[in-house]
Amino acid sequence: MKDADKVSDVDDNPPWYATTPDGDIILGAVPDRLLCHPELQRRGIVLRESMKPGVAFRSFATDDGPPDQGFVVKVLDLNTQELEIYERLLGHLDSPQNHTIPCEIVRNGHPMLIMPLLSPIEYMIVGRCSSLSGLLDIFYQIIEGVAYLHKHNVAHMDLCPANVAGAFESQSDFHASLQLWRIYIYDFDTSLQFVHGPGRQHAITLPESQTPPPNGLTYFDPYSWDVYCLGHLLDQLMNYCVALRRTSPPWLLRRYARWLIGNERGCSSVCRCRPTAKRALRVMSTICLFFSVLRWYSTLRETISGAFRRAFTVFSRLSAATFPPHFFANMS
Repeated sequence: MKDADKVSDVDDNPPWYATTPDGDIILGAVPDRLLCHPELQRRGIVLRESMKPGVAFRSFATDDGPPDQGFVVKVLDLNTQELEIYERLLGHLDSPQNHTIPCEIVRNGHPMLIMPLLSPIEYMIVGRCSSLSGLLDIFYQIIEGVAYLHKHNVAHMDLCPANVAGAFESQSDFHASLQLWRIYIYDFDTSLQFVHGPGRQHAITLPESQTPPPNGLTYFDPYSWDVYCLGHLLDQLMNYCVALRRTSPPWLLRRYARWLIGNERGCSSVCRCRPTAKRALRVMSTICLFFSVLRWYSTLRETISGAFRRAFTVFSRLSAATFPPHFFANMS
């Protein structure tokens, strides 16, 4: 019976499209099977539109509420490892290094995910990159999340701005599982699990990805591929900062992103063209500490300089009020 159910579920894999009475596909609409799904109805979730046609759909908290509050429902493809990966990662959400989006796996019928609606990473950049510390925090969280995946022998395989998001205040207030300003990684439909971890896993054939591989390569160490994509992701976010004119990222961060991208030599076994995510996280920790000390020193210097200026001004005013103008001249 279980085998029959499994075959039925696989045959029922997405895409799930809404159609017209004539059978024409409506890409932006929600199929009736989701609108009438008992688990969604029980939770009061009414899906309004498609985010990824046939796969992911969104709802709003209320018809007249904030557009960034609501839920996302994703229909899982059982031909991928996404369900297994979420089952592993969701059991460790108490770990501060785990940046998996908190969500619920619905098993009534074909497996689905119900997750909070988050804000695109570009919105987080708008909200936080007016200061260097805000940008560094975003970078650190993304790298920390990738390092956590690799620690558990999971390679994301499609790291890009579309698969990283964050929580604003309105979202963290609406969803108790979210933390304000926290960065989350999601969409594990092309992700893979391995027996071996970084530094031991040989190259594999790359799945489809939103980041084009260097030199047209189709064979890559999966963990090294994640770091390569991570470098491009950070570089894109810095370009977005510059376009917004919020802040100009220091050359050190640009150099760091290029270090992650590396100089690809087409390794057929374990790749040595770029650092591991674990090493990248240690270096980013050092960079954050460096700029924190630099900011502290700058603040201290300005405080001391301001104190001396104020003291000199007070002394000058007291001297002028206490002694006649010719007092000091007569002393010479």
